[in-house]
Amino acid sequence: MSRAPSQGGRPRRSGVVADDPRGDILKAAAELFAAKGFGSTRMDAIAERAGLGQSSLYYWFRSKDEILRGIMNQNRVSLEAARALDNRPESAAVRLYIVLYQDVVQMCTAPLNFYDLEEAAKKQPDVFGDFQDDYDELSARLQSIIAAGVQSGEFIEVSPEEFARTALSLNEGSQYRFHAQGRGRDDLHGFADAAARTSLRAVMSQTEGLPEVQDAARSGIAEYRSCL
Repeated sequence: MSRAPSQGGRPRRSGVVADDPRGDILKAAAELFAAKGFGSTRMDAIAERAGLGQSSLYYWFRSKDEILRGIMNQNRVSLEAARALDNRPESAAVRLYIVLYQDVVQMCTAPLNFYDLEEAAKKQPDVFGDFQDDYDELSARLQSIIAAGVQSGEFIEVSPEEFARTALSLNEGSQYRFHAQGRGRDDLHGFADAAARTSLRAVMSQTEGLPEVQDAARSGIAEYRSCL
């Protein structure tokens, strides 16, 4: 695990004290992992990209594995959303929209492309086994929401497992296109809403109620953000 920060942070190579050296390291490492690959990225290159000396880098992270794990820990927003919404009174449609929307936002704002992170996790399952565990839990929670919607009549008869897999695949493709097209933060809502809306439209029994679901979900996103 990474070490606890000391008061005042650690100085950069320039002598300026960094406000968030840990975050700067994660961002720099993610950029290098994406550009050069995990295996080809050296710790000294990460330190240089973050504007830190190697001793400062090792103060925060002992290895590249720890850095990659730190990046992974930033990719649990949608899972935390699904956990927070468990047993909530909102309709299945509203809960499904919130989780799918947050999933796209999470992946589009993460410092490392989802596919790059997944590939790194596959190569080192002993170190990054929790990546797959998190993904499996997210899928299971989506399946639970979908099953509840089918039972209540909100959703058409579908296989919860199949639909969850398809919806997550749509989200993953959306984040890839977001990055490939060089989109910015101003485009986030459009991408996240389009993916969540498309999935909801495919499964809702009464699609004319979709605008109301979107409005209720957007209010819910703001309410739950503090606990996601």
